[in-house]
Amino acid sequence: MAKVIFGNHSAVRVPRTEKDRIRRFYRDVLGCEITRENDQKDDFRMGDNFYIAFLYENEGVALDESRFLKAIYLELKTDNVEEMRQKIVAFGVKVLEVPDPHLYFQAPGGQVLRLVGINEDLSKYEGTEHGEQFVGRAFE
Repeated sequence: MAKVIFGNHSAVRVPRTEKDRIRRFYRDVLGCEITRENDQKDDFRMGDNFYIAFLYENEGVALDESRFLKAIYLELKTDNVEEMRQKIVAFGVKVLEVPDPHLYFQAPGGQVLRLVGINEDLSKYEGTEHGEQFVGRAFE
């Protein structure tokens, strides 16, 4: 039977007005490294191997149902992606159409999860020189 664990990538939508405070807090207070920064999104590395992306939104933009689905996402890693994908979809979760090869779905309770392989190379999501594709594109 396939097993899952939480992965080391996460993303959060936040008000653009908080960008400077977010950068100062995560960089200066917590000691995180900013691996990529721009007006739309910042990527931080926390410790050796946890990455969090902050996706900046204009203030006053209400989160309707479709945007609420995009407010935060967590990553699930599994040792058998296809088996777990089938079990998740068969359960009847809401599958999200995302321009990314991974399964994105809304779990009971509203959390959006991305299913990836335990040994999969996900460096393109880390804001490093390994690639420029990033999770933010999934939420545009």
